Amino acid sequence: MNSRWNRVVAAMSANAIGQAISIGIQLGTIPLFLRYWGGQKYGFWLVISAIPSYFSMADIGLVTAAGNEMTISLARGDRVAANIVFQSALVFVLLSCAFLLVIGMIGTFVIPWSNLTNFDQRVGLAALILSVLLSLLGGLSEAVYKSSGRYALGTNLSNLVRLGEWTGNVLGLISFGTFAAVAIGGLSFRLVGLIATVLSSRSCNQSIRWRFEHASGREVRRLLKPALAFMAFPIANALSLQGMTILIASLLGAGAVAIFNTYRTLARASVQATSIFSHALWVEFGQSVGSNDLTGLKRLYDRAALWGVLIAIVSSAFLYLFGHTLLDRWTHRVIEFRPTLMTIMILYAAVSGSWHVPRVLLMSTNQHMAIAWWSICAGVGSLGITAILSSRWNIEGGAIALLTSEIATAAFGTVLVQTVFKTNGLRATI
Repeated sequence: MNSRWNRVVAAMSANAIGQAISIGIQLGTIPLFLRYWGGQKYGFWLVISAIPSYFSMADIGLVTAAGNEMTISLARGDRVAANIVFQSALVFVLLSCAFLLVIGMIGTFVIPWSNLTNFDQRVGLAALILSVLLSLLGGLSEAVYKSSGRYALGTNLSNLVRLGEWTGNVLGLISFGTFAAVAIGGLSFRLVGLIATVLSSRSCNQSIRWRFEHASGREVRRLLKPALAFMAFPIANALSLQGMTILIASLLGAGAVAIFNTYRTLARASVQATSIFSHALWVEFGQSVGSNDLTGLKRLYDRAALWGVLIAIVSSAFLYLFGHTLLDRWTHRVIEFRPTLMTIMILYAAVSGSWHVPRVLLMSTNQHMAIAWWSICAGVGSLGITAILSSRWNIEGGAIALLTSEIATAAFGTVLVQTVFKTNGLRATI
């Protein structure tokens, strides 16, 4: 048990470092790019760099689903099954990336686009597309680390690759200042990082082979159901985040969007705190299922769920006490303080964080299908509630809609976990 919690603490540290790197990149990117490019050119870069994000869904969630199965298989000592899963996922990802690379290059260099006016911009877009596709292979490498109980190491290496890619972008910006130089700089560091992590994963885990002889189309088809369910989560997030933004803008105007999104971003800081803890348990849940230690899994889950609730409550209470001050300093008092809106948003974040551990248990054991589709329904429902309440309660109506949908999703997810335990549903993955 001490060894397990040591691994959890190490994983939490790696997740926290990842959050810090993400924040650092966000804070450092804007002033650097504005200094060298100015607002108009940097804005065009944001438009170009947003296009390759759609290619990040090329694996349709198969990498995550395969990683879960690899963890479970290795925990029960079945190396053959783990390699069948891994090599099947590897072939699928390689074929998907090759297909999308061809499509991306045709779209970049052959099809005329009014926004891409010169060769520099097209080369930059091509390099960005290739970087995103390489990151999918990096995800498989990270799955190798996690499945063998090296979650912290895999996550830290992934964090370093992300930081290296951003460093390459910055070096290209400072040295040459072209779109192509920025994108190729990041691509170069991404490629070096991928090669290093693949070689390292091969040496630290002799059980998983980077080969193709055990690849199986039947295995890919078996993994499609949980894989596609993973795709439901970004759709639900898009409904909750971007969808709510668009709806409030159409109902209440752009000024209301600025206020709503600022409050939501501030409140969700407490959710990030809980996610650092809950995601550190991902591999531990899978290993318990693989070793058929369902009693130990239930004990670990009960303790972790309690800690998750405590973290959510404490972090949300902190925001409630100091939210006014944080808001004033963050926005330089451009965004007014609205006590009711702040309270509702903090309650929404507290509920969201409180059920993070049950959510991770379902996702880490490929038992997430029901909650995935429920999340989409809840996202659609929150938009409908917003449309009804905003005419009477303004922005607060949108916050109430978020809180209502999150309570419904949290209740459904928590009950689903208890049902899985009672019916021995986790044995189905063994």
